[in-house]
Amino acid sequence: MMQTKRTLSVLGIGLGLAALAGGLSLVAARAQEGKKAIPTPTGKITPWQAIKIATTKVPGQALNANFEFDEGHWVYGVMVVSGKKIHEIEIDPNTGKVGDVEEVTPEGEGKEVTAELNAALGVKSDKSDKEKEGK
Repeated sequence: MMQTKRTLSVLGIGLGLAALAGGLSLVAARAQEGKKAIPTPTGKITPWQAIKIATTKVPGQALNANFEFDEGHWVYGVMVVSGKKIHEIEIDPNTGKVGDVEEVTPEGEGKEVTAELNAALGVKSDKSDKEKEGK
């Protein structure tokens, strides 16, 4: 019981950092995109609808739905815990279509958040993008 609580606490911290990244993704995207204009975020799908769609694709407990600017377009990144695995499911905010589904780890998400925040601050790192993302 104690181990389960500790695991959930660690998981919560890692995913909390991932949620922070989603909230700051616009700033990071602007830093990474340079002077390119980032399209105004729009969508017909609510976060709750994105969660419902994501948990239909990967049954489990949804933790959050972040609106993120990813690879030139806006998506919802929904984190779902299924068994002992964490999945991030991308949902198109205009159509509700499921995009990438990827298994993630708290450590990998933490590294990704760190890289995005450093990029937003203009801090350079000597690590490769794959190392930053924990992949």
